[in-house]
Amino acid sequence: MKTETSLKEQKDWLDMPKNDDASHGTARREWMRLAGTASAGALLYLVTGNPKPLYAQSKEGDLGILTAALYLENEAVTAYQAGAESKLLSAGVLKVAVAFQSDHKYHRDGISGVLKSLGVTPSGPEKKYDFGHLRSENDVLRLARDREHGAVQAYATLASNILTRPVLNFGANVLADEVRHLTILNSVLGVPNY
Repeated sequence: MKTETSLKEQKDWLDMPKNDDASHGTARREWMRLAGTASAGALLYLVTGNPKPLYAQSKEGDLGILTAALYLENEAVTAYQAGAESKLLSAGVLKVAVAFQSDHKYHRDGISGVLKSLGVTPSGPEKKYDFGHLRSENDVLRLARDREHGAVQAYATLASNILTRPVLNFGANVLADEVRHLTILNSVLGVPNY
């Protein structure tokens, strides 16, 4: 089948050595894994300001990941609030925005609960976020889409670094919600979902 061939070709490409020196042994798949880990580290540094790598090597790594995720959820709740208060959304879009905000509040509260159970006081939202000047419904939809896209990328990257199974399970469920939100917003804005 054509699909099977293309999937095999993709896997073969990922497994090819990075350069012509076969003895080098570094496969593209390993390089991509390392790039994802570096992205997670960069995100954690930007959100927490901690230059120490926080990977799935310790409870502290999970705490750093949860702190980064909490920041994203606080930002999303605030972004959806800004969109709702803008008075730019039609009734149907407002209803969906409120539902998505509710999902983010659930994520925020779940992450806060896990942090508390681990003896950490969760941080609240920033005093101010810069969402630009919202002039139309499409501006609000693009703001939401950009936040959801960033969340999908962050959760997908961070999930590969989580050590604790309950945290990983929660993160996987959050990622599924973020993908659902992004898919709907992409469809509304006419952005391909592939």
